[in-house]
Amino acid sequence: MALVRSAERAIMERDEDRFVKIFDLLKNYPENGALEITDQIAFGNRLAWVMSDQMLLFNEAPAVMEYTIEKFRAEEEGLQWQDELGAMIFDTQANIFEKQDEMEKALEAYGVALGYLEQPETLLRRGLIFETQENFAAALEDYVAALQLSPGKALINQKVIELYTKLNPGKDSQAFMSDLHTSLDERRKEEVLSEVFYIDTPEFQMTDFNGRSLNNANMLGRVVFVDFWATWCNPCRRELPEFQAFYELYKDDPRIVFVAASTDQEKQKVQPYIDEMKFTFPVAYAGDTATNFGVEGIPSLFIIGPQGKIRYKIVGFDPDKDFVREMTWRLESLLDS
Repeated sequence: MALVRSAERAIMERDEDRFVKIFDLLKNYPENGALEITDQIAFGNRLAWVMSDQMLLFNEAPAVMEYTIEKFRAEEEGLQWQDELGAMIFDTQANIFEKQDEMEKALEAYGVALGYLEQPETLLRRGLIFETQENFAAALEDYVAALQLSPGKALINQKVIELYTKLNPGKDSQAFMSDLHTSLDERRKEEVLSEVFYIDTPEFQMTDFNGRSLNNANMLGRVVFVDFWATWCNPCRRELPEFQAFYELYKDDPRIVFVAASTDQEKQKVQPYIDEMKFTFPVAYAGDTATNFGVEGIPSLFIIGPQGKIRYKIVGFDPDKDFVREMTWRLESLLDS
């Protein structure tokens, strides 16, 4: 949006007067319906984060954040993405408090953010404050919680090792980490498999680029992975290499079918992108199938079980999760059943 870009330019140019005028316009937009309340909250958070993260017009950041939180609190119950917005804005507020050296207020704000949605970066930042306060037990607890959400992140692994060693001198930290990762894997596997359901698959008909027909009837008895995506979607671009890696493991298994269903309106962009990325998984144009499946956001990956029922639905892409491992868990649970 032009006004938001103008506000960001004013921040980068340290033009406080212009920023205040532009932000006043942004605050008044909901009165004429030009901005959804969720957009206004997200924009306010974005501007406050830029100010705090880059220390530009920082003296305006608390007021922008206060207004953003007021809007969120007033409309919270009816908001879409309530948890995500809450986690985001209180994380930003905590960052501002940190820059003001108000550590107790920062801890409180991080606690509110985590109450909406636990995220590894938020846990890590709160853990770092606990560590500076020499509250090592609380810091280790946050680092372990962050590790559960992001087991592959080297920095979090290192912080866990450091704090464990500090709290348990002379003990084998490597054995502790091995046991911890085993425990976290088991807990994560339980969470992943608990998200299973059993609903009717809508009628669908697609033909992949190799001429293979895919529909309810000829897919029955197999596990089907249908991944809705588009060339313009950045999360899709991050997810598809993982989808390719998973496909490579099971492409020769006749019990399993893969298809990446493109929702692109500009269909001429699909094949060149597939060629550029050297993807070899089957691709089809989604057409009406995306609507029939009720796809609202992409990537959206549906897993259909051998009985022809949708068993799992994964929306979005989380780089902190081990995509291949978690898909393997889901697949094996369906093949075993």
